[in-house]
Order: sequence, then structure tokens, then C-alpha cells
Amino acid sequence: MKNISFLAELLERDNIAEHVTSISLKDDPNSIYLRTENELQTSRENVLYTNVPGYLRISFSQNGQKRLEKSVATFEGSYIDLKKYDNLDHLLKSKLSPKRVSRLRAYKRTLEKVFPIQYQYYYGEIQDHTYEKLMDTLKRMINTRFDEKQMQYMGLFEWNRFKEHGKELIRKKKASLIVIYNDDEPIHISFNYIWKELVFGCVRSYNIDYSKFYLGYIDIMIQLQWCFENGFEIYDLLRENMEYKLRFSDQTYLYACHIVFADRGTLSKVSAFISWLALSLKFDVYYPFMSVLRTIYHRIPFMPKRKKKQIQLMYQLEKLSKEQWARTDKGKFSQIQINSVNQPHGKRAVYHFLYLSKEKLEHLKIYTSLDDEHTIILECPNNLGKVTFKNRVEKHGK
Repeated sequence: MKNISFLAELLERDNIAEHVTSISLKDDPNSIYLRTENELQTSRENVLYTNVPGYLRISFSQNGQKRLEKSVATFEGSYIDLKKYDNLDHLLKSKLSPKRVSRLRAYKRTLEKVFPIQYQYYYGEIQDHTYEKLMDTLKRMINTRFDEKQMQYMGLFEWNRFKEHGKELIRKKKASLIVIYNDDEPIHISFNYIWKELVFGCVRSYNIDYSKFYLGYIDIMIQLQWCFENGFEIYDLLRENMEYKLRFSDQTYLYACHIVFADRGTLSKVSAFISWLALSLKFDVYYPFMSVLRTIYHRIPFMPKRKKKQIQLMYQLEKLSKEQWARTDKGKFSQIQINSVNQPHGKRAVYHFLYLSKEKLEHLKIYTSLDDEHTIILECPNNLGKVTFKNRVEKHGK
């Protein structure tokens, strides 16, 4: 049986017309994104299409004849139907409470107040060196985040292939890179695939030094604003319905494995049917059963459990009054630049202080203790803070 990734053919190789005759939205039959009268060559072998989004109505007809097909629902996904909204403001007010909308906009204002922020959209044009730098930075961001969580990002196994295709896709307007810069430093990067009026949010990550600034929410707002400005109709959040996705999404859906039977003899059809049955047992029986079994297991108090891996707080940030700082012996401190903070998570601690104080980075003064290398003082015109860095103690699961 031939195994073909539907999304790879649609988004990376742009040859989906070799496999289907039409694609439209199930919820809006008037939104037709592909319709061709070309007769597809009849396959002489069974074909398994993976990663087929459930919100699309897809015709795999060949030579005008409907083929025998079987599907199995696999993973959950979600998308935003941009056609339902006039603009970003309309979407946010439709999805979120006034308090939460105000909070999201405050996140963005705070980031822009503290740092010299720029938003860059690479769509149609990108220099070779810029692309290489951004993709290497994106990979490093992903590695750093997942290393801290003590998890593994499976997408890195195909990173070289992913990176190889991306540049030309951007230049052909079949992909985009959306970047948040602090001056000339990329602090959040998103890579999207684009097909017709559909945008697929593929990979995104951020510099963990800025973790207090809610860059993920800021990113999705600027991405959606860009989608409205460019007339896109669907923003697909792809797999894994995490909390932030569900807050913005209009619909959840199920991906499917889709088997198209070859127009051959009985033995070939039986083989395809057995493959469909095996997939059905895997996704409809085995995975749900194991999920229930894990739930029951973790509810039994005396059963051995894997200890959760804990991320230790690497510093303590406390407010310092002007009176306390005035009484401090300044001779025991030396002023340094932020890049000279020689501590793991040094910038994260400094940016945490700036997030809380809402003061500009350019107004910040940093003093390091000459007696204790684990202590720094942070001074802004209206706020003072003290950071004490801790020795790292990791707790690993057994």
C-alpha cells in the first residue's frame, strides 16, 4: 500500500491536484479551493492518505468514477474561520470577555513599552542569510524550551527536510515567517504554510528569556491581523487542541487516515480492508482503552508512579525600596551591562523585573555584588529590585 501525507502533498510539494479533483469546506460548500476537470490516473495499488483535515470536503474520484474509500479518525485539530469576522477586533470581542481582550492588548503594549519592538513579515521575499539565521534561531528556541521541560520535540527529526523547502515556499508565497524582534534580536518566530486562502500554523517558538511577556498571545494576535489584511479565510491551528488554541478557534475537527482502494481484484480489496480495520482498532479501540487504563492506574494510591519532573525556580526576585538602596554600601557593587550578567537565566530575571515594573530597558541600571556573585540589584527611575540566583537542583523521574 502506498502511504502519502495529504498535508505534505498540499503544502510542501503543491501537487495535490495529482491526487484529488476537488477541495472545499464542509461547512461552506461555496468555499471551493480546488476543482479540476482533469482525469486522474487510476492507481493500480491501494493508497493510504494520512493527515487529512476533517473540515475539508475532498474528492478522490478518478476518471470520473467514485472509488471505494474508508476513513479512520485519528487526532484532534482546530481552526479559525476568518470569514465570520470583519477584523481582529471583531474576532477578539466575539471570542473573549472584555477583561481578557483588554489584558491581551496590555501584554502587547507592555512589550512595546519595555523594548524597541518590531514586527516583520517574510512573505514573497527573504534573503538567504536572513532565512538561515531565522531558521537556526527557531530550532535553537525549540531545543531550549523542550530541554527545560525535559521533553523531546519530534518535529526536529525532519527539521532538515522542513528547512530545505521553506525558503522557496516563502518566495512563492506558499509560506511565511512572522517574527517579533527586540531591536535586531528575534524573540518569537512563527512559520506558516499557505495554500490558496488557507493559512496553516506550523511551527512557532520563542526565546525563554522573555517568558513573562506572553509572546505566544502577542504572536497569535499579530498573525491574525496579518491574515485579515491579506484576505485569508481560514487559519488552521493544526494538531493538539491546547488551551490557547481552543480560546481562539471556531471549530475543532478530527484528522483522518483515508484509504482509497485500487481498482483491482478481490485480494487487493481484502488487503486494503484489513489495513483499514487495523487502523480502526488502533485509534478507535486501543488508544481510548489505554487512556482509560492510565486514568484508572493513576487513581490507585498504592501503585508506583513516575515522579513528575520539576523545573526549579532559578532565581528569587524581590522588591527593593529606595530607602533600602540608599542605606546600601554602593562601594560593594559594580555597575554592569545586561550581557555581563554571568548567571544562567540572568536575562530572564532582568526581563521579569522589567515586565513587572513596566519600565524601558534603556533606563535600566544593573549592579552586581562584589561580595556575592549570586546577587544583582536592578534600578529603574521608579522601581528597584533585587535578584538572588540559586544553585540548580534538578529532580528527575525514576
